[in-house]
Amino acid sequence: MASGQEQQSDGRDQGNRGQASPAQHGIIVARPFGIPVFVSPYWFIIAAVFSVIYANDLSSTISGNTRYVVAATFVVLLYLSVLVHELAHSVVARSYGLPVRRILLHPLGGVSEIEREAPTPGREFAVAGAGPGLSLVLGAVGWGLSQVAPYGITGALIRQLMVANIIVGLFNLLPGLPLDGGRMLRAVIWKLTKRPTTATIAAAWVGRGLALALLAVLFF
Repeated sequence: MASGQEQQSDGRDQGNRGQASPAQHGIIVARPFGIPVFVSPYWFIIAAVFSVIYANDLSSTISGNTRYVVAATFVVLLYLSVLVHELAHSVVARSYGLPVRRILLHPLGGVSEIEREAPTPGREFAVAGAGPGLSLVLGAVGWGLSQVAPYGITGALIRQLMVANIIVGLFNLLPGLPLDGGRMLRAVIWKLTKRPTTATIAAAWVGRGLALALLAVLFF
């Protein structure tokens, strides 16, 4: 499943703009709102693996090759949800005059490469909150459609996408960097202290604490 984790570039890495790492390479697939969208080559491998795994899970309910079509459709729609999440960040950022370099979709989610840091905590909060906010809206729309969709393949896809968008939205609201919720927390601390560096350090430490807590839950 895509994590929908999001990293926004800021002024601290401007010196490295000219040198693209291997992880930054991808295949351009679209330009919504003039923003280039790249897909990591590894995405196709992981998407194929997810499709096969999901198709095997469907073997008890869908026979023949139809289950592979359904599985592939679900994976594509899931990553389209991730793309919409990232577009929300990028469109809000551009509305504030922040240049967006590109969106990169990779096997575990997506990255909106925003060239500059937001100049105010309010704008930082808005840019960071746009992604999970739209994911939760899509989840709510999915819930509404699930109430009227017939049971079967279509209804199952709608319900699974509803759950996926809600999970992506809620996970990204966790208040620790590099998640969107961490940037929202950073914006709040920045507003209260008037010190963006202090806010970054505080949100980063909260992120470390959340990572340790998640590991503890997984292993204990």
